[in-house]
Amino acid sequence: MNSFKIAFVVFTLLTLSLTSNANISNSSKHKSITSSKPITYAQQVIFDSKILGTSEVLNIYLPENFEQSSEHHTYPVIFITGEHGNQFFHALTGIVKHLSEVERMPKSIVVSLNKGGATGGFYTNGMWESMEKLNGDENPELYLPYLKEEIFPFLKENYRANNHRTIIGVSANALFSLDTFIHSPETFNAYLFLAASDMIGMGYKKGETLIESMAESLSRRPDREEYLYFADDDSGFEHYPAYRQNINKLTEMLSVYKNDNFNYDIETIANENHYAAFLKAMLSAFEHMYPQKSWAPKYRELIKQPGDAMANIDAFYKPLSEKYGFDILPNADRWNNVNNLRFIAGKLLREGRAKEAITVAKRWNLYLPKSLPALLTWAQALEAMNLDKQALKKYQELVFMAKVQQSEHLAEFKLSMENVQNKIK
Repeated sequence: MNSFKIAFVVFTLLTLSLTSNANISNSSKHKSITSSKPITYAQQVIFDSKILGTSEVLNIYLPENFEQSSEHHTYPVIFITGEHGNQFFHALTGIVKHLSEVERMPKSIVVSLNKGGATGGFYTNGMWESMEKLNGDENPELYLPYLKEEIFPFLKENYRANNHRTIIGVSANALFSLDTFIHSPETFNAYLFLAASDMIGMGYKKGETLIESMAESLSRRPDREEYLYFADDDSGFEHYPAYRQNINKLTEMLSVYKNDNFNYDIETIANENHYAAFLKAMLSAFEHMYPQKSWAPKYRELIKQPGDAMANIDAFYKPLSEKYGFDILPNADRWNNVNNLRFIAGKLLREGRAKEAITVAKRWNLYLPKSLPALLTWAQALEAMNLDKQALKKYQELVFMAKVQQSEHLAEFKLSMENVQNKIK
């Protein structure tokens, strides 16, 4: 953080709605409630930007167990822009949290850019009858360097963000993302747009649409590698036929550029209206980006295959890492699920495959260094192989860490350690 300054960080500003009334315990109507407290799920950061010369507000969501995970874990970042980003931040983080925990997408950082970049300077081309040209104070020529030179390094240094980035633009706040796709497409790996059928009909010049500018940009980049998702509800098509025409034109003009590197999906969300389509659109977009068939490993089937169990699990993730451009790691632990190293280490140990259990437990411990169960399984596997001196050292490490963490299982760990000590004597 040497070259960056954070004015202040508010860790408890954003809380789940079910605890929004912090004084509920004081109400005479809730006498059975003895206490209450907010549940924090994100941070709000005030970032002093030297490039913009202003203080920018960011909401930042970190993956579950971020603090417990080792430095081997790096995370893609999903940005959502402007006032719409701030409004839909809670919904987006809920989707990302759930999908990543059930291994339908990588664990990701979510950042809302609450001011969101450029919205001015576009001719409406009749999309908004009330004005001929949008006016805005934001300057994309400054905002992009602000992201590239300040925010991206800040997230990498402080939150282990990697270089895979997605940006989401909703309604009017899609203009910054559209402009970036056209002029600086390498900034993000994926561009997701919602409720922007009117925006793509606008343009840098009168009578020229952003659809044409997008196609022209693609024509100049034969090696393009971005993914684009565009969705809108159909509720306004009857009153605004130009919106449907824009989607049809976008579909037609992008079709010639679709290939293995550049892929896109354009969808109409039925039976929804404007912002209400957000959840369905994001679920669909993430499924396109991270197909279930590629992101749903069955660990028990992997370890049945010939060869070492851990090597088989690694082999599943290798092509994913190559495809997305960052290290995608096996899940060390998951709630109420067998597809993780915790379960597999125990299963291998129960099946008499103690040597493989040690390999898996080592990796589990590497990814979650503070995990007491990882050390316990590792020690038990060493003991099962009659490597009692090594097992004793591992039990001693376990007991020490259990004391530090004030674990309720400390007495059990001590007993296991003493049993191995007696065997050695």
